Amino acid sequence: MSALRDYQIQALTDLFDYWDSGKGIAPVAVMPTGSGKSLVISAFCQKVCTESPHIKILIVTHTKELISQNEKELRSYYPEASTGVYSAGLGKRQTQANIVFCGIQSVYAKAFYFGRVDILIVDEAHCISKEANTRYGKFIADLKIANPHLVLLGLTATPFRLDSGLLTEGDDRLFDGIAHVTELKSLINQGYLVTPISKGGIRKIDLTNVHLQAGDYKPNELAHAADDPELVKLAVEEIVTYGQNRKAWLVYASGILHAEHVMAEIKRHGIPCKMVTGETPTDERDAVIGEFRNGKLKALVNVMVLTTGFNAPVCDMIALLTATKSTGKYVQICGRGLRTYPGKKDCLILDFGNNVVTHGPLDEIDPIKKKNVFCVEKKAPPQKECPQCHAIVHARATICICGYEFPIVASHGTEAYSGAVISGQVNAEIVPIAGVWVSRHKKNGSPDMVKVTYFTKLDKEYYSYLGLDHGGYYAEKSLAIVKRFGGKATTVNNALKESDYWRKPVAISVKPRGKWWDVVGIVFDDKIPKPAHEVQNTLDGGIVDDKFWGKKQRAKSLL
Repeated sequence: MSALRDYQIQALTDLFDYWDSGKGIAPVAVMPTGSGKSLVISAFCQKVCTESPHIKILIVTHTKELISQNEKELRSYYPEASTGVYSAGLGKRQTQANIVFCGIQSVYAKAFYFGRVDILIVDEAHCISKEANTRYGKFIADLKIANPHLVLLGLTATPFRLDSGLLTEGDDRLFDGIAHVTELKSLINQGYLVTPISKGGIRKIDLTNVHLQAGDYKPNELAHAADDPELVKLAVEEIVTYGQNRKAWLVYASGILHAEHVMAEIKRHGIPCKMVTGETPTDERDAVIGEFRNGKLKALVNVMVLTTGFNAPVCDMIALLTATKSTGKYVQICGRGLRTYPGKKDCLILDFGNNVVTHGPLDEIDPIKKKNVFCVEKKAPPQKECPQCHAIVHARATICICGYEFPIVASHGTEAYSGAVISGQVNAEIVPIAGVWVSRHKKNGSPDMVKVTYFTKLDKEYYSYLGLDHGGYYAEKSLAIVKRFGGKATTVNNALKESDYWRKPVAISVKPRGKWWDVVGIVFDDKIPKPAHEVQNTLDGGIVDDKFWGKKQRAKSLL
């Protein structure tokens, strides 16, 4: 039996807290691809069935692969459970078990076969359309006839429908709130997922004449634009070049004819390659995917069919020969390459459709804010592409990782958010400073902090906060910063007293985080710090209190 990770335990805790607090009966848990949703489902079922042995749970999803995966995980984690499967694709139609794994295509018109259902779990909940007369809508409506108090739980990496807005918004919503979010950045930092890196294609799809339809590009116009023969030839050359030392390439084409041309071009380079589309017969599709997973195929081309529920950890390069305005699709596609695999260090996102630049860092897409669902409005690009090495970097970067220096462009009032595939790949910028002030920062319900304010010559302000009294990692990190200043204080009060003696910084390194900037480094000159009596100190060594001094007054200068 697999042991639950900390964030999986937290997901379960948050779900039960959501119900216990009376917030609603239909929450969503947001967990990235590869975070182990199947294990969370298994642990949830074990807890509920142990406490209520006669309860009825249906776990519904849209692919037979996910049905098998979820059932296998539960049998391993909770072997004594009463389980069944209802899926035409798997050749099973079982209804009497306490826990039944279902394919929505098989059960949407058969809700009454299961009697009174207490809990419905929807895996990959973003596949639920906003229309009430769809398969999910009909199935849930029928279940509620048998049990008006049906509890609904959705799990997904992207809590917005692929065809519209948030699952928890709108008059026709099925879910009433987001109970838990597991952060992608945390999983990458802990080694549970690999790091995505990106390159923009030298030649890209010309989207000039591609119009929008229902919030995304018109499929036929996009396919026509992407299937330019010269683009296909040059793009495949890049794919082959970048993929030389990679194990498995997953290529997303824009149409069936386009996919055929891309596959033929890849084969022309001597690379074992096949393709799957929505028209590929099920048995053939399963066989092709099996070859890809087992290493018999170097490349697999698909037409937006391997976006959810597809699991091939060996994949370490994704080529986007398509474009989408849907952030949900973008996140789902990139997630196909983030699972860990022996010898796999990262996943290269090779982008020919300007997707990475359009949608921004995977780990900074806020799953709760609707504004990130579709990026159809015109905005300043969140990032830019280096003309020398084609790395995708933050829009404000002045020097690329390859050494290329970007020309300085005057600002016209636009403000771009963070770039790169994950925000940690954004290079820090060095900012000269003209002054530093130290003061006390108060926040209701939390210990006081030391607020360090850095001023540029243009009077722009950057902030960092030292939580010396918070304990744990935050206090340790804050103590390290105090030592960088030359201080010895271990409490907020002592830091404010001794800050007269701190070293004078001449610059800071900063990184963008949404609309804010994080101070990630401090640069000092080689001068000996001034003695206390030479420091311009408006408080004569007293302890600063933000509440007393106000926001505009300068406290404890280090100049």
